[in-house]
Amino acid sequence: MTHNSMATPESMVAKSALAGPSIVPAFEKALDEMVALARQGHRLDTEFFNPSEDWLIRRMPLFQDLPQTVQKDVLTEAKQLSQEAEEANASGRAANRAWPGAVLNLDSGGLAFFSQLGVVRRPDLTQYYVDGFDRNRDALAFDETNQDLFADVLAHITRRMKEQFDAGNGVVQTDRLICDVPDRSYHARQLLFGTNYLQIPMMWRQLTFDIPAAERQDEPDILEISIPNWLDDLGMDEDLKRRVEDSGLTQLVFKAPTKGLSLHLGFDYVGEHKMGPLSIAMFQVRQRNGLAIQAALSMARAKELNGAMKNTALITVGPSLHGKSTLTIMLELANSELAQQLNLGADPGEGVYPMNDDIVLLQPLEQPYETLRGGNHIRISYGIDGTENNLYAMPYGLDPDDDPITHFAIRGTSDDPNTNELLENVPVNPDNGSPDFLRNPVRNMRVILSRQRLVARKRVQHVIEAITNGRVSDSVHVPMEDTDQVFWQAVMRQNTVIPPLRRLSLEQYVRVLMYGEAVQMGAAIGAIGRPYIEYFSDPFIIGLEDEIPNLMYFILQQMSWGGMPQRYYVFNTGGVGADSNEEASGSKYKKIPKELTLMLQEALIRDAVKFEYDSTLRSEVAVAIVNESEEEVVDLRPEWLPRNIYGEDEYITRVVNLRRLRYFGVDSTDKAGILRYTKVTDNLIDPADVPPPSNERELTWLLSFYWNVDQAYDSLAELSHHRSQGLRPAQHLLRVVQQMWESGASQGLELTPEAQTALAELGVNPR
Repeated sequence: MTHNSMATPESMVAKSALAGPSIVPAFEKALDEMVALARQGHRLDTEFFNPSEDWLIRRMPLFQDLPQTVQKDVLTEAKQLSQEAEEANASGRAANRAWPGAVLNLDSGGLAFFSQLGVVRRPDLTQYYVDGFDRNRDALAFDETNQDLFADVLAHITRRMKEQFDAGNGVVQTDRLICDVPDRSYHARQLLFGTNYLQIPMMWRQLTFDIPAAERQDEPDILEISIPNWLDDLGMDEDLKRRVEDSGLTQLVFKAPTKGLSLHLGFDYVGEHKMGPLSIAMFQVRQRNGLAIQAALSMARAKELNGAMKNTALITVGPSLHGKSTLTIMLELANSELAQQLNLGADPGEGVYPMNDDIVLLQPLEQPYETLRGGNHIRISYGIDGTENNLYAMPYGLDPDDDPITHFAIRGTSDDPNTNELLENVPVNPDNGSPDFLRNPVRNMRVILSRQRLVARKRVQHVIEAITNGRVSDSVHVPMEDTDQVFWQAVMRQNTVIPPLRRLSLEQYVRVLMYGEAVQMGAAIGAIGRPYIEYFSDPFIIGLEDEIPNLMYFILQQMSWGGMPQRYYVFNTGGVGADSNEEASGSKYKKIPKELTLMLQEALIRDAVKFEYDSTLRSEVAVAIVNESEEEVVDLRPEWLPRNIYGEDEYITRVVNLRRLRYFGVDSTDKAGILRYTKVTDNLIDPADVPPPSNERELTWLLSFYWNVDQAYDSLAELSHHRSQGLRPAQHLLRVVQQMWESGASQGLELTPEAQTALAELGVNPR
């Protein structure tokens, strides 16, 4: 970032914290050559150009087809892996592998795959080529040293790719579409080196959309190059291999978003490969002033208490394995028990139509249009688009008695088996091909959950047809012209002082996403059950994180100003009453059952939730479910409201401490403090919600935010020295900071003479 003319000589030469590493010309040249070749792709006449599923299956190491001696070796290795998994799980860790590399035939006729090079996504092994955009505050930028090294590596990739393209073999090319709207879709090309990990294209094609054959050779918008055994397959000399090993980059996800590239070296976990193209699509959407969010998406058609039928788009943002899919898949409306309690009667026309459970794109329309809903004119300027055709779901604990719909969608029945069943890292009995969803040694088993089978089993095909008056029979994008309202939701499960459901303002909703509070559940590395922070629930943000809340705030404002009714909610899908957020335990702790969450979701759709303002949380809290006569049919107060669980004084103390953590973090390295995101618009922070600073670092963070400098500094002198990075805050904001400084000083905050001088330079009277 270029500083203004008022900068001191020191700050003029200082590199902005938001600037990426310098670009090494030799690396950029090698990168451009590789990308250009990949965009050309295979010839049409080679069998490696978009091969069929049968072609892929014929080349897989199917266990049942292996020689007896090889099967014996596989079973011996499987026994050893099982023992290692038991030991790891007993100590609270996930196993590294669920089974050897052989593919198992399932009793349904489907296939089970097992990752050999990692079983979770690895943001810690992901690095970004920062080219023409501000860098991510926390992500790893591909530095000059790595560029020097990989200029040679990329040259080897390009050479080997050209050899394989010329020969018509060696690289499996798969061209697919992300999104299902013709003018808002993305042509993504996957190039897999070798035929040892064919589950990667096999499962990816199930997650994406078909592309017309005539367009498969067109230049793609997005490239994914995957070389699982890259250290052996590229023909690199021993010196270069040694340099790679010395660098620690033997496994690397390299993203060059301005080139449309995600390069995967040393991985076979499908979750990593599906996120490669998606993350690039997310960046490309942002380049057009759109936004991508990690969210589930569905359309609900349901009667409200007054009997009116409403079409509601449900967008539920949250981390992996926190309940997004539950709210998308498991909610049943037709003939529901709650509808009967509310005297709404049975209506077979009701239902929830699932669309997506991972990445949702908010894309600006080239030509906004107007529609009429409920007598009101609505201007539609953004689309809400799902990205995947099926769901990459976690089937752990799946029970046909508890969840027959999902079980059928995955497995089918004995009379109607799902021959397309695809599992990843699910334990399977090799003798009979039956999966065991009750054991999860890697803590991240996965399945391709067929959306079409799910829709059929839920009997909700008619829902999207009814919503669109027969115009659409299958969709993963919201039919905006037929939508009465949009519910923006969030799921979290870290803070047990938060009630099961709150209603928020737009600004509060965006702040909840900024808090990024989550609990480790297995989709990424980390200790299971431990709290962590993931800004906007997204570990794949490319570029400056601060842009995400700004864009979301802008887009949702635009939608609101266009007349589209919108509501904002946050669900706690964890528990309430724990002794601490570090562990879900204690004499008062209670896990929030999914049945309660689903009931509250349905009640929201039916406009049957009673909210009351909580002055401590500064938001509305769900206290009951009511019928048309406003009689409370479900009272949440005694059992589920933390104010009643902890008692008034303890509750207030816990909330105040939580607010301090949310804004300032524990220390300067803590991601929990959202004031570190200094480029976020002032409108998203309510000064009345921010506790008075208790030390110089907290006061400096507050002023760093309002001065809009490149980063949150830890001392007032340092901030004053770099204040030319930003702009002097408006006078009313300086008055707010003045009051907060005085409040902090009255509670013991003291500053050195040097800090007081800097404070005055920053516009606050240090009296």
